[in-house]
Amino acid sequence: MNLISDRQRFLQDELNIYEKTTQMNETERNALHEWVAAGNSVHENTCNAEDGHGNYIDFLDVYREEQDIRDTLSALSDEEKEEYLAELRGEDTIKSLKKRLDELLYKTDVYEKVLQKHNLIEEAETLMEEGHALSRAFDEWAEAEMGKLPEGELSWLK
Repeated sequence: MNLISDRQRFLQDELNIYEKTTQMNETERNALHEWVAAGNSVHENTCNAEDGHGNYIDFLDVYREEQDIRDTLSALSDEEKEEYLAELRGEDTIKSLKKRLDELLYKTDVYEKVLQKHNLIEEAETLMEEGHALSRAFDEWAEAEMGKLPEGELSWLK
C-alpha cells in the first residue's frame, strides 16, 4: 500500500467533486490544480487561514482574496500602497488617524447643531458632567474594591 499515491488519489477525487460545484475561471483552475498536485487539499490554503470555527478556508477563496489585493496594489501609488497595507494589517497611520479625527469632528459639529436647534446644549452639558462624575465615582469605588488600577482602566466616560 502506497500512502502517497492513496493520498494523491483522495486529493484528486476531492478536486473533481469541488470543480463540479465551484465556479472558477481558467487562471483559478490552474492555480488550484497546481495546489492539489503539490499534495494539498482544496479545503486548505497557503496561509492556514481559518473561518473562526477551526475550519480552514478553501484555497480558492484565499487565492481570490490575495488576487484582489494584488490587483488593488497594482493600481496604487507607493504612498497609497503603504496606507492600504497598513489598513489590511489593522494599523493606524497619520492619514487614517486624521481621517477618523475629521469624521469625529464632523459628527461632533452635527450633534452640536442639532442640540442648539432644539435648545438642548445646556441639558447635554449637564448630562455629560453627571456622566463624568459618575465615572470618577465608579473608578474610585473600583479602585477601593480591587486595588490600584492603571490610568483609565475602568473609566467609562472620559
